[in-house]
Amino acid sequence: MIFFIIILGACLGSFCTSLASRIIEKKPFFISRSFCFSCDTKLKYYEIIPIFSYVFLKAKCQTCKCHLPISLLINEILGIILLILAYSLSQNFYDFLFLSLFLFNLFLLSLIDIKLKAVPQILLWSAFLFAFFYAFRESEILHFLIFKEFSGGFLLNAFSFGGFVFLLKSLVFFLMNFQKKDEILENLGDADIIIMSCIGGILGFEYGFLVLFIASILTLPFFIFFKIKAIKEQELAMIPFLNIAFVVVLFYKNLGLF
Repeated sequence: MIFFIIILGACLGSFCTSLASRIIEKKPFFISRSFCFSCDTKLKYYEIIPIFSYVFLKAKCQTCKCHLPISLLINEILGIILLILAYSLSQNFYDFLFLSLFLFNLFLLSLIDIKLKAVPQILLWSAFLFAFFYAFRESEILHFLIFKEFSGGFLLNAFSFGGFVFLLKSLVFFLMNFQKKDEILENLGDADIIIMSCIGGILGFEYGFLVLFIASILTLPFFIFFKIKAIKEQELAMIPFLNIAFVVVLFYKNLGLF
């Protein structure tokens, strides 16, 4: 079983990389076979085998000899790690399916966010849907309909934590720009709030806040670097850091270490 998980994880990691590249480059999604983004040559079947094709082709396109980025191999290995994590943390196939879908959706969003500093709405809400199906329990339905006797659950955690993050970001943004009273300021991205709602819904408020804290700590070296280099107007993709922090907290929470 673990051998199948490894193969599937590598394939999903490769698929997310390919799909992210097509979205970033505005290429067709499903109407054409995999191709080299440098020379547009369609790839042969042995050129799309995860990990092995990268090694055997010596990280080069067989046609144009263009160097293939190491990120292709890294993403396939990360795909294996994510699927093994989902498998090890799941009690049944249902949990495994939707946790895997959420993790790889979040991985795909991270790849896109790194390049574009923006993500498609459909992928954000599909992530919320996968998180909903993974963490939602039937006992929540009645309480949600009558808005009474809430005692936790995905919806309460997602909505309350999403609202908390929105207010926190708004307050921080206001304090940072307090002196710019006469300027029209661009609002912070809402994608992070939707992702944090998903994370809060799955992990709960306490662990959701821990994810936010760890993700914020991970961004500090980059902001310090930008400050030292005097780089202005530099945007930093937040979803990858939320992704890393979520995986770490999810893993250690299920081990009972958090």
